[in-house]
Amino acid sequence: MDAGTQEELGRLLRGEVSAGVPLRERTTYRIGGEARLLACPADLEDLRRLNAYLVERNLPSFVLGGGANLLVSDRGFSGVAVHLGRFNRLSLQQGSVRAGAGLVLDEFIKTCLRRGLAGLECLSGIPGSLGGALRMNAGAFGAEISDHLVEVECLDGQGRFKVLKKDEVKFSYREALRIRETYITGATFRFPPGCKESLFLIREDILARRRQRQPWQYATAGSVFKRPPGHYAGKLIEDAGLKGKVLGRAQISPKHAGIVINLGGARASDVLGLIRLAREEVFRRYGVELELEQELIGFEGVELD
Repeated sequence: MDAGTQEELGRLLRGEVSAGVPLRERTTYRIGGEARLLACPADLEDLRRLNAYLVERNLPSFVLGGGANLLVSDRGFSGVAVHLGRFNRLSLQQGSVRAGAGLVLDEFIKTCLRRGLAGLECLSGIPGSLGGALRMNAGAFGAEISDHLVEVECLDGQGRFKVLKKDEVKFSYREALRIRETYITGATFRFPPGCKESLFLIREDILARRRQRQPWQYATAGSVFKRPPGHYAGKLIEDAGLKGKVLGRAQISPKHAGIVINLGGARASDVLGLIRLAREEVFRRYGVELELEQELIGFEGVELD
């Protein structure tokens, strides 16, 4: 990517284009080098122009939401990080809610609960954006973001805007197959009515349970691995004797072995080393292959095994 790319994108887009953006400041791990460019399209047409530019020049890119569930390489990302923070509309009409993908997930949840709309209270406290939650079908305490979904709006790699019904997306455990490689721009939900006071009591209970079970006082990106069929990743890692294991300034949490924490000043290589160690030991001892839930950015050519 040459130096003129920022200037060209600056002329092409109405949204902001910035160079040399430290991604550690935009991820929940607080780890990662710089993105060569960060582009923030103003609206759908801006996003379509940006996508066409990236495709035409074959430039590497990824969508940066709230920075949760990401591990960014220490060397950063040599392409364009696309941030959809301006896609933050919110329209509520009775039980139907149309929401932009750039909304902060927990703020979106609180807004729905204030309106007496039930269904998201068990997802309280999950970090990141609504778009990121949809992309990985985020879930907790028996609920998933797709439970009350009606449809998803997205732009594909050919610049085609699509509205997909829930059953077209092919949601599964921590997966949303049809929208994974798209720009998710928004979604429509239909929630059942609930008692606002009761919903907030449930929310407070969920948040208390999160604080009790998870190392909330440290920078982290939540669960590192998906739940293996018939097992729990954290339990397998703990049984392998790795709970509390430290590498550099990263640690497998002493509170929850399925989570890696940044003790302060951790490098991505520290976290990746613990990920590799956990996968190797669990497979060696129990024959279970742990599948990464978090996404690796800027690690081209780096193998987990």
